[in-house]
Amino acid sequence: MEVRPDQFKIMLTMPVTVITTVNSEGSSNAAPYGCVMPILRPLDLIAVASALPRDTLRNIRDNGQFVVNVMGKPGFESAMRTAKNYPPEVSELEAEGIETIPSKKVDPPRISEAIGWIEAVLDQEVTGDNYALTIGRVLCAELNDMYLKGKHLTEPPAVLLNPDYRIVGDSIGDARRTMKLFLGDSKKLS
Repeated sequence: MEVRPDQFKIMLTMPVTVITTVNSEGSSNAAPYGCVMPILRPLDLIAVASALPRDTLRNIRDNGQFVVNVMGKPGFESAMRTAKNYPPEVSELEAEGIETIPSKKVDPPRISEAIGWIEAVLDQEVTGDNYALTIGRVLCAELNDMYLKGKHLTEPPAVLLNPDYRIVGDSIGDARRTMKLFLGDSKKLS
């Protein structure tokens, strides 16, 4: 089945991450992001795509620091709660009771339940009419010891597979509804 060019995303896996930042007053901010990717191995760069405007993006621009918290099943529910529309001065982490730990190289906190953390500083930004691609230089990347047995992860990172919206093999959404959102109600789904 051919889809419109803007629908290519239904074929791609998206990581479940929560970006944490700190605003200019020192209050922490958190928001789920799926459009996150490394830039060419072995470079120490990571890219985050964001719609405009976003508190997370403003905080990265103001402070030049962010943490990509890679989530798994244990933290998935709490990660999604940070998507609520809180005012900029309210910490989603505090409002939702999400436990954090200090980062090693940057000011924004880490989410303690995350599978791993990628601490970065702003390297550059590419901005379009309604989006920004933030490129960060990674200062520290660490797997959470709580999810390690030897050198192996006991809990894999969560991914959203469009259009099925599956998290490491378990359905978390209605694939038929998602297909209708992407393809429109005119398509007959069996």
